[in-house]
Amino acid sequence: MKKILIVDDEKSFLLSLTDGLSVHSDKFQILTAENGREAVKVLRSVPVDLLVTDLKLPEMNGFELLAWTSRHQPQLPVIVMSAFGTPEIEARLAKLDTLQFLEKPLDIQMLEEGIFSGLNAGGKSFIRGITLATFLQLMKVEKKNCTLKIFSSDQSAYLYVRRGEVIDAELDELVGLEAALEIVGWSDAEIEMDGICRRQDDVINLPMEHLLIEAFKRKDEAAELGRTGFVDVDNGVNDFLDGLSEGKKPVETPVDETLKQMTEVLNKLSPVQEYTIFDEKSTMLNKNSGNCSLDGIDPAVFDYLLAPLAEDLNFGVCRFVTFNSSRRKRYLLFHYQQYRILATLKPGTQSQQVIKEIEQKISR
Repeated sequence: MKKILIVDDEKSFLLSLTDGLSVHSDKFQILTAENGREAVKVLRSVPVDLLVTDLKLPEMNGFELLAWTSRHQPQLPVIVMSAFGTPEIEARLAKLDTLQFLEKPLDIQMLEEGIFSGLNAGGKSFIRGITLATFLQLMKVEKKNCTLKIFSSDQSAYLYVRRGEVIDAELDELVGLEAALEIVGWSDAEIEMDGICRRQDDVINLPMEHLLIEAFKRKDEAAELGRTGFVDVDNGVNDFLDGLSEGKKPVETPVDETLKQMTEVLNKLSPVQEYTIFDEKSTMLNKNSGNCSLDGIDPAVFDYLLAPLAEDLNFGVCRFVTFNSSRRKRYLLFHYQQYRILATLKPGTQSQQVIKEIEQKISR
């Protein structure tokens, strides 16, 4: 039997949907989750045929859930719900023709139609997997701030989004608009999301719609050259513009064993109360489960302040720093290989001992 996972933080809403859809219990089973983390646990443990999710969720929001789905279950059809739809938003998404956007409060009949269409492999009004272009359109709709780490084949890149607009980008030696145009055109992208925009200046100055149009215009031109034999390129670039999303085989990216070990160690260290792990671009890769007061802190700020001080005092490279807040919280910022760990420690904890334990357990 088909399984539908519905994700929303309102228990009464989930109960009413489950009750309303019970008339179809012979056709599909309804599973529910109240936040993104619960949804991921379900998706990891149970084969799900369709995901229906709100964007406003606690702990792990709908965008982070969609990013996770993009990387781990790109074939999964998705319906997005939101209580913040407007005629302008619906018109914009209707033009995309790759996403069913259901405005709350939901009409149960509309949801039923959406579910049956979503379970139909030919229903083109639904995302099959989350394409990068569709994801960016959702960011625009909800005016989100974030940093996106994008993977495609053996490449990785960054998009910096403020209030739903891409303001900067990095791809190898490319930065700004040229990098953004190249990244947005990727047709097999996987997405990781950090809920903070790690850039301040808008160096692109181009509305999202124009950025998408220009990116796919360039890709179409390259594809046309490829058809005439001048260059060898991927001819599948019209999927987004034609409003079709076929769902692609997930790109196999190597599991970062060091990051995995680091997360396991930090979870088990009793002196560590909270933690976040960042990469060299200050993009958050992981954090402790539940609430985390550290995910809004940019570690690059400390590097910016400490680097000239360390140079003036002839300290050499600053490997870690410990500091206390006015509320008597003790913090540790620690560099390990290409990672930065920011942690809150229990009072009286010796930072060097925590660092030593982390290094010893990871190196085993």
